[in-house]
Amino acid sequence: MKILALWEGMGGVEYHRLYSPLKYLQINHSDKVDVEICTEINEKGLPDLRGYDLVLFNRYIGARHYDVLVHLAKYNIPYIIDIDDYWVLPRFHHAYRWFKSNQIKSAITDAINYAYAVTTTTPELAEKIRPLNKNVAVIPNTLNLTDEQWLAEPTASDKIRFGWVGGLTHANDIQIICDSIADICAAYPDRVEFYLCGYEQHHIWQSILYRFNGAADKVRPQIKVSHAQSVNEYGNFYRLFDVALAPLEDTNWNNCKSELKLIEAAAYSLPVIASGVKPYLNHAGNAGVRLVKNTPTDWFNAMRWFIDNPDKRKVMGEANKAYADIHHNFEAINLNRLEFYKSCKK
Repeated sequence: MKILALWEGMGGVEYHRLYSPLKYLQINHSDKVDVEICTEINEKGLPDLRGYDLVLFNRYIGARHYDVLVHLAKYNIPYIIDIDDYWVLPRFHHAYRWFKSNQIKSAITDAINYAYAVTTTTPELAEKIRPLNKNVAVIPNTLNLTDEQWLAEPTASDKIRFGWVGGLTHANDIQIICDSIADICAAYPDRVEFYLCGYEQHHIWQSILYRFNGAADKVRPQIKVSHAQSVNEYGNFYRLFDVALAPLEDTNWNNCKSELKLIEAAAYSLPVIASGVKPYLNHAGNAGVRLVKNTPTDWFNAMRWFIDNPDKRKVMGEANKAYADIHHNFEAINLNRLEFYKSCKK
């Protein structure tokens, strides 16, 4: 089976949902699949798609999105679109205006409508897709744990280190824990550190740091800030933590997101404190995750519990890793992916 994957730019979604799994399939199952990648589909023109059994891309592929759809339809080439996020953005999302002015929502839904099939990350997102395309497969997120970013040696510290990894799209989520972080740092000035990883120069981050510091003008030394890293390096952040934090607002858009933060923490055998909302509620059976209500008191108490129970951190971290090894196993999920691809080829 000959597959062509299309994308412009290597973001986290392209890396985890296309590049990494397809690289695995090409290396380990070359007798069944031959993968080619095209990352230049703008001014240099479209590739000739007629020689492929299947074309893959993630929801929106840039200015020539509709040119690709027309070309695929003209030559009756089946394609699979991968959907990792709900296409109806909340107004606070930093890309909301861009989505609206460029009609990205319509571009995504049109691609879903005409796709032979759709792959997605969670049952919740699959339910959003089915009214547009009934041929949907839930292929959970997974990590290639042979990547160097998941193999770094964890750092040692006499402090208890809580950490969060993310970008501006999660600005509202991180603000859930701002007051709790300020309070826990004040309550345990010599025992606790907090790592904010994914920082960029932006006024929103400045306001968040202000709140972390209890409205003080100077950043307290317990708050450690690391700038955003590339998609094949950011996993190294987790080597700095003892407990990973995954706050998430309870919104329709967030409920359709995946549990990737739990899997990333599992790669370093870390326990997680997560908001008790979907998608994390889907993993209530994961003994490595402590689900909490989105209140400053609940988040503070959850962090305090890990401070007061150091022996539980390792136990829960190993439980999270064991859970991910079973439910987000890279090899097993990619074998399922391959079988689904084979069922969709022309």
